[in-house]
Amino acid sequence: MRTDVHVCQMRTPGDVSEIAKLFDAGTIDPADVVAVVGKSEGTGLGRDVGRETADLAIRTLLAQRTGCSPAEIADRVCIVLSGGSPGVITPHVALFTRTADPAPEPHNGSPRLVVGLSHSEEILPEEVGRMGQISKVRSAVSAAMRDAGLTDPSDVHLVLVKAPSLTAESIADANSRGHETVTRDVSIGAEGAICYSNDGSALGVALALGEADDDQVHDSMVRRDWSVFSDVAMTSSGGEKTHAEVLLLGNSTGSSSPLRIGHRSMRTIIDASAVSGALESAGIGPGCDVSETSKAVVYALAKMIMPETAELDGRRITMLDDQVGYHVAKAMGGFLLASLTGHTTVFVSGGERNSHQGPPNGNPLAIIVKATEE
Repeated sequence: MRTDVHVCQMRTPGDVSEIAKLFDAGTIDPADVVAVVGKSEGTGLGRDVGRETADLAIRTLLAQRTGCSPAEIADRVCIVLSGGSPGVITPHVALFTRTADPAPEPHNGSPRLVVGLSHSEEILPEEVGRMGQISKVRSAVSAAMRDAGLTDPSDVHLVLVKAPSLTAESIADANSRGHETVTRDVSIGAEGAICYSNDGSALGVALALGEADDDQVHDSMVRRDWSVFSDVAMTSSGGEKTHAEVLLLGNSTGSSSPLRIGHRSMRTIIDASAVSGALESAGIGPGCDVSETSKAVVYALAKMIMPETAELDGRRITMLDDQVGYHVAKAMGGFLLASLTGHTTVFVSGGERNSHQGPPNGNPLAIIVKATEE
């Protein structure tokens, strides 16, 4: 199989013209699209009209071009959109395609990019941020590994999950059935539903990949015990979702893709060395300047979590007290990736305070590059 990635800019939340051009030119067969990842402009909160508009526009176009209904597209294509494009981040989507390669070019057996997809069972409002969500995401990640043809968790470099968050309506639904939700706060605050959902998904990834043991994960440790985390999970949530959509990326010698992926966790929110580490993990050696790196990089993704304390490397910062800290964190990540890769079409999610995504005070980061022969 061959996996390719095509990045398209979006001039408005509903703009899918660049995607349509790729279809019209025959560059991509719409039926080969298996996932869409990207940044939409908007608030980035639980009910983000910009993100919902982009999601609908993409599903509608794919449905029109494949002859499927939008509901069928939801089952066939994994769509993971992160709302809010602060700073230098360009609103965009990256299309992931998977095709059978009848005449793959030899590449000395070096591992190349593969993609695995799955959807979880329906996640009920009362399961968000609890073992119900964690277990369902765990099963979905294991299914995505099988779909990618991977058996060794060390070959997995990124797991993107888009899961349901809580809304006033879904909380009322749970209450009407006699259930309490993990929180009634629908914000991205420290005790908000978005954070609980994102971390429930991250812990599901950690369990599926053996990054955490079963006895370490339970309801009472979610958003409490930061020593349990996933190095490769980048999760987000939205009120428009009812299931978790999982996109797993890794490398396999069975792939004929021209691309490869690598990852490295950031030690802090300003750890630029992680970008070099991720590039090396993907097979790009040290010493390249930004212009050379820009030619090699296809797509970069990061999660930017606000640190636990009001200090960074022993110096006081005000991010935790700043009313716009949520957007600042994503803007910082966008600038960091853009300045070191030469690309502003980067996927940077985040803004929550503390997370089971990446090590304590750190952040997961992954980069897809054009592969070079070893």
